[in-house]
Amino acid sequence: MLSARSLFVYCTANQALRCARIAERPGAGLVIAPYRHDERGALATAAYLRDRSQLTTPILLDAARYAGQNRLPASAPFNPRWLRRQRELGLPVLTDSGYVDGGDEAGLVSILHRTMAIPDGIAVLPLNPVWLRDRLHLTTLTNRVRDAGVAIALVLEARGDPFGLPGTVAGLLEVLGCGVPTLLLRSDLSSLGALCHGAVAAAVGTTGALRHLAPRESVPMNNQRGPRPPATIFKPTMSYRRISAIQRAKRSHPDPRLWSCDCDACAGRDLDWMAALDDREREVPAFEHAAAVLFALRDEVLSGGEHQNRNSWAARCADAAYRERELGWPVTPMLRHWRDTAPNSVEMPLAS
Repeated sequence: MLSARSLFVYCTANQALRCARIAERPGAGLVIAPYRHDERGALATAAYLRDRSQLTTPILLDAARYAGQNRLPASAPFNPRWLRRQRELGLPVLTDSGYVDGGDEAGLVSILHRTMAIPDGIAVLPLNPVWLRDRLHLTTLTNRVRDAGVAIALVLEARGDPFGLPGTVAGLLEVLGCGVPTLLLRSDLSSLGALCHGAVAAAVGTTGALRHLAPRESVPMNNQRGPRPPATIFKPTMSYRRISAIQRAKRSHPDPRLWSCDCDACAGRDLDWMAALDDREREVPAFEHAAAVLFALRDEVLSGGEHQNRNSWAARCADAAYRERELGWPVTPMLRHWRDTAPNSVEMPLAS
């Protein structure tokens, strides 16, 4: 059901209907997580999209029991109803795994071994980033994944972009080399790098909170801090930026070729048109624009063979980092780490 190099939209159930049309294209799909921990609602939304809408693109369900202040540990048992309903809907079966903390090898093994008993099951592995960044953890992870031989779906924890942390990109590439089908959930631009390096599928979140797994201590209680202003992708720098930052950069670099966009959301306008909207109104077009950029980039960087795709991605990251520096923005760490995956160093005057 999952075609190679698929780029999915990761959303909550209350966003799924409007995200479905974005994901209705070749090589795309939809990952639906519960809204406010309502697993029944997520199942009902998937059933509606599968049975009553015209959606033909693949659907995945992520229970996300690893997220929030009351997240479950890796040792928590799977919910048989969750697994059964996915199969009844004709969907790939993703486990409703708990969180795998650093050093919790028993929890990691428990998820993998229980998934081995599920025909065609996909083991969701919500990981503390130490599993990719620390050599001992990474060796344990790759050995256990190879031994289990089941498909896996990675979710990485970080306060911001996990691929901005040193060692995470390199660790991901080792996991992708384990020889098992691998998906990357709750990601952003690094989803494209993962696809270039052999991931079966990757999913990009509609909001910042859905583009990584926030550590439990950083999750606001009762949403007291409120949602952060939405960001969108500025294609020349391949990075998420607040609309206000884009607007300021345009004033100092008024080259119209940099700022105009022909996607359906922007319709030829300069990207800062969204500055006239309030944050709530801005959220939908910000993601619609970001999705258009991501799918266009996916088609561009995956247009050749495996070696060519990887070099193309590293070169684009190097060029994007250079453009960030030209605009006076700090270089996004993720771009440096992906640039360094090139077999030969990409010569670009990047910021340190």
